[in-house]
Amino acid sequence: MKLPRMSSRGVTLLELLIVMMILSIILTAAVKTWDVTLERGRFESTRRRLDQLAGVIVGNPDYTVAGQRVDFGYIGDLGKLPDSLSDLVQDHTGLAHDSSGWRGPYIRATFNESPEGYRTDAWGDTIAYNRDSLFVRSYGGYGLADRSKWITRRFSYTKKELTGNEVTGQMLDVHGNPPPSDSIVLHPLRFGVILDYPINGKVRSVKAPIDINGQFDFIAVPQGTYPLRVYYFEDVPPPSKAETTLKYITVYPGIGARDLQMRVNVDWEIGLHQ
Repeated sequence: MKLPRMSSRGVTLLELLIVMMILSIILTAAVKTWDVTLERGRFESTRRRLDQLAGVIVGNPDYTVAGQRVDFGYIGDLGKLPDSLSDLVQDHTGLAHDSSGWRGPYIRATFNESPEGYRTDAWGDTIAYNRDSLFVRSYGGYGLADRSKWITRRFSYTKKELTGNEVTGQMLDVHGNPPPSDSIVLHPLRFGVILDYPINGKVRSVKAPIDINGQFDFIAVPQGTYPLRVYYFEDVPPPSKAETTLKYITVYPGIGARDLQMRVNVDWEIGLHQ
C-alpha cells in the first residue's frame, strides 16, 4: 500500500501577507484596548485624588458620631480656605504651634510617590486649585489645549457657606426664662456669651453682646465644632462669683447653629445659688 504523498509546496507571499495583516489587526486592537484601559485607570485614579483633596479641605459630612458630624477638614481647624495645596501638608500660618489651629498634614503622598505626589494627577501633571472658584482640577494629560479632557471636582458649598455662618441663641435661667431686660440694661457686664472658633488660622475667643431679651448672635463663623460658654456674674466683676455653662455646638455649612438655648444655674428672681 502506498502512503499519501506529502505536499512540498511552501507558503506563498500572498498567504504570508494575509497572515501578517491579520496579526497587525489583532495587535492594533490589543494596543487600543490597552490604551483605553490605561487611560480609564488614570482617570479613576485622578478622580479619587481630586475627591480626596476636596474632602480634606471641606471635610467629610459622612463622618458622624452619635448623629453629629465630626469632620470639617482644614476649614474647620483654621477657619479659612488654604491659600495653596501645600498648606495641607505644612503649617504656613506663621503662628506658634500652640496657637495655630493647624492639625495637619491633612493629606500625604503614598509610599511609592514623591513628597509632592499628593498634588499631581495620574499623568504626572500638577493639580490646579482655585480658592476663589472652589475647585481642584486635572487637565487630563492634555494641558490647557483640550477642555473636554479636564477633570474638575467642585466643592459642595460656597465660600460663605463654609466660612460665613451665623450662630444664634438665647441665655436662660433654670426655669427657661430670659434675663430681666432692665437688669441687662443696668448691668450689662454681668451677662456674657463667648464662642471659641478659628479666625485666619488662630482660635480666638469672641464675645457677642446680649440684647434685652437675652439673645445673642455671632456672624462669619466657619463650619466646625466649637465650645460655647454663657456666664452670669452675681455682681460686676472682678472678683465675683460666676455661674457658667459650657456646650459644644456644631456649625453646619450654610446652616450655622441657630436658636440655641443656653441655661445657667440661676434663678433671675434670687440671683446665683449660694
